[in-house]
Amino acid sequence: MKKTLFLIILILLAGGRIALAYDIVVVKSGNEMPMELVVQAFSDKLVHLLPARGVKSIEPHRFREIDLSRTPLKSVVEQQIREYRPDLILALGRNALLAVRDIGEIPVIYLLVVAPEIITQDRENITGVKLEIPGKLQFDELSRLLPQVRRIGVIYNSEHSAMEIQEARRDRPDLQFVSLSAQSARGVPSLLEELHGKVDLIWLLPDLIVTNPQTLESYFLFSFKNKVPVLAFSEKYLKSGAAIVVTFDLEAMGEQAAAMAARILLGTPVSGVPPTEISRVKTIVNQTVSRKLQLTVTEERPQ
Repeated sequence: MKKTLFLIILILLAGGRIALAYDIVVVKSGNEMPMELVVQAFSDKLVHLLPARGVKSIEPHRFREIDLSRTPLKSVVEQQIREYRPDLILALGRNALLAVRDIGEIPVIYLLVVAPEIITQDRENITGVKLEIPGKLQFDELSRLLPQVRRIGVIYNSEHSAMEIQEARRDRPDLQFVSLSAQSARGVPSLLEELHGKVDLIWLLPDLIVTNPQTLESYFLFSFKNKVPVLAFSEKYLKSGAAIVVTFDLEAMGEQAAAMAARILLGTPVSGVPPTEISRVKTIVNQTVSRKLQLTVTEERPQ
């Protein structure tokens, strides 16, 4: 009797709301550091957006993790999740999304997945943050760091990255994009020579036809020979000789996913929270390369 009375009092103090603490399952394709950073940012932001209240506020939001490097079988993962009966699933990486794509009764938010639309076709309970860097964000950062750059040289494959060129021209009409199409990796070195004297910077695309281990040396030889910097999309290219890298901000991605999760947990249908592009990037200047190329880089951000 006393226990029942105590629970009633708690409910009244909570404004009649039984609970606003949620159970979330995090499915990870591995245990790499980027995934840990994303999960931490997600959980911190979600607690800020949805502070646990009510009877279950004695416990905060509960996060359970399933690491596919330890539990690789899809059927086992599905069984575990259904036993947990979570309010939401956070899928990190392609394998994680594949493992949960057939669980239709629980909302799923994905992160760190290349081309997720191939996996999520006809799945109305899945949304997420796209693993793409909008060209506008890249070139806004470039203009902040190197405002003197106007002519952008880019080699692309028409089947894989023509859209990126079109979007860049649309978003930044003030810049001149000198684009050359390569049908194979073998054509990259000669196309780079065609850009000699015509460009202020080389834009490296995430296109496996034109950006791969066989072509990288050509880009950076051209860069040092002609004192033309390379703008890249991944930190791994800093060691090779990229002058500037504009890449994913993992913490920002986790926070974006948390904002989407909060809307869904508060009752917005997943269909009303469509996949979104990243809103913030991480920019790194290679100081050693900048000095060699005699670049004047403005790193202060405007107030």
